[in-house]
Amino acid sequence: MAQKKITIAELNQKMSDLSVSDQELAKYFTVDDAVSDPFAPAVTFDPKSVEIPAAREAELRGEAGIGLANWLARMRRRLAFENRIGDGSYSGPVIVSEGDSWFQYPFVLKDVIDHLAQDFAVLSLGAAGDTLANMINEREFLDPIGRYSASVFLISGGGNDLVADGFLAEHLREFDPALAPADYLLPSFGDLVATAIQQYDKIFRMVEQAYPQVAIVCHGYDRPVPLNDGKWIGKPMAKRSIKDKALQKAIAGLMIDRFNLELSRLSGTFGQVSYVDCRAVVKDDRWHDELHPVDAGYADVAARFKKVIQKAAKPKTAPVARAKGKKAKAARAPKTVAPVRTALSLHIGINEVSPDHYSGWRGELAACEFDSEDMQAIADGRGFKSKRLITADATRDAVVGEIKSAASKLKAGDIFMVSYSGHGGQVPDFNSDEDDALDETWCLFDGQLIDDELYALWSTFAEDVRILVISDSCHSGSVIKAMSEAGGDTLMHDLDTDGYLADLNGNRVRSMPMRQSAKVYRNNKPFYEKVGRSIIRADSSLLAKELVQPVAATVRLLSGCQDNQYSYDGFDNGQFTGALLAVWKDGQFDGDYASFHKAICDRMPMNQTPNHWVVGRSSPAFDGQSPFEV
Repeated sequence: MAQKKITIAELNQKMSDLSVSDQELAKYFTVDDAVSDPFAPAVTFDPKSVEIPAAREAELRGEAGIGLANWLARMRRRLAFENRIGDGSYSGPVIVSEGDSWFQYPFVLKDVIDHLAQDFAVLSLGAAGDTLANMINEREFLDPIGRYSASVFLISGGGNDLVADGFLAEHLREFDPALAPADYLLPSFGDLVATAIQQYDKIFRMVEQAYPQVAIVCHGYDRPVPLNDGKWIGKPMAKRSIKDKALQKAIAGLMIDRFNLELSRLSGTFGQVSYVDCRAVVKDDRWHDELHPVDAGYADVAARFKKVIQKAAKPKTAPVARAKGKKAKAARAPKTVAPVRTALSLHIGINEVSPDHYSGWRGELAACEFDSEDMQAIADGRGFKSKRLITADATRDAVVGEIKSAASKLKAGDIFMVSYSGHGGQVPDFNSDEDDALDETWCLFDGQLIDDELYALWSTFAEDVRILVISDSCHSGSVIKAMSEAGGDTLMHDLDTDGYLADLNGNRVRSMPMRQSAKVYRNNKPFYEKVGRSIIRADSSLLAKELVQPVAATVRLLSGCQDNQYSYDGFDNGQFTGALLAVWKDGQFDGDYASFHKAICDRMPMNQTPNHWVVGRSSPAFDGQSPFEV
């Protein structure tokens, strides 16, 4: 016997009746797999159970119908939420949720939020197909958190990134029986994960800045089970001739593991963020398709969320009571406060060095102290607690002491910024880690600080601390390669009795001349040999150094020039620092570190190209942040 169809009007009436469950309504909807996207099931009206007028069939079974299904599901959740908090009897945490189809799979499945709403008042803003990028652009979750005095914000997203929005095959290697599962993921897959992590970082920071007391709860999905006809995993893998079920599952599991690892790392850098590990929660027989669990699977996931919410939501939010039918009054948003992360900075500017140590050489420069003043102003404007050391105060002990002090205070997620403007120098390589047998140095007032010493200092910082180094000096392109005294194709010569380097136009560069470097080393040989031996064993190669003294922090360098170039001094700023300030434009720059570096390079002459590189642990979030962001 054929099922009796109902009209759109009759369905709307059922939808408005909260006593009619979503499970009862499920028979009136269907998923159009042909037009579905990953984590965006195309839920629309089922023509087998809903009378769809011929004139509106294309509309109601197309994008308009899909959007309407999402809207209807959100509307029902909104009504349930309003009813729950309306009489003031609810005493649990008020929750705002934003997310993809794990948080809203309209009608067809009982998703995570459907299960959580049985115990909590949840204002659901999610929509099947919602992406992290959309959430960032629309920011629709910020106002409701304040309006309803929510104490918890739930977020689900990133799944579209992991499966490359349907183009996963482009990030996999062709089948080769010699490859391990991890080998099938191309480096470009890491870029997909990095993009999602950078977007999470932005969302966490939005909430943190506006509502520092609100608990944020995120998750990284469970390991899926690829299907032969699976549109998002099985088929793309088969396209690369990866057809063995066990191998497909292992690769898919590694994809999810990498995402979970990075999301849990990021969460650990925010005091108010809790990460829910959903892996090994959904049993293999509890998957609706490749990406979504069945109702019972979602119930298992929701149980994990419930435990985290109960822990994170203390103390509970006071209930928001009002008469039914009245519009919610906007709650006064809490006063914006500085981020909970610690930000320290050190700014070094040396216009001349002590002739006592440098064999009579003063190395006079004009703009280094000004550089340090301007870099400190940037740091202060971004919320750093800063300190400045200039010329005679910028001694080895003072600089090393400040860096050690920062290392002892900072934890995961914190940031340390150090800017240096002054001469770059060289001493013989003591640990065989330099191709040209010379270590690069910063010429501090009473002695040189060797790059290996800096490396050893970075290794004392805690895991996932961010370190930003701005070095406007010569010999600053990298810690491995040294700069040739020829300075590329720019002819240099010594001028007057101070022996500073300048080009033929008289423009000074921030490099101690090679002959002066040799003299300084020979006259202070016991000191530098002792420093070199104290850093690491003399027979250690670069690789051995990284194994013996691994850097768990992420160290990002923006340097004034490449290895074979000079950094020029100036009237009131070094050429590099001046370009940096012009691009920064008192904080108006909008972009990440890569675009910041490129914009600075675009302002520089051909014979001075700033460098940008990172050592230590990779940090996608740090890569995607705006410069100097706390």
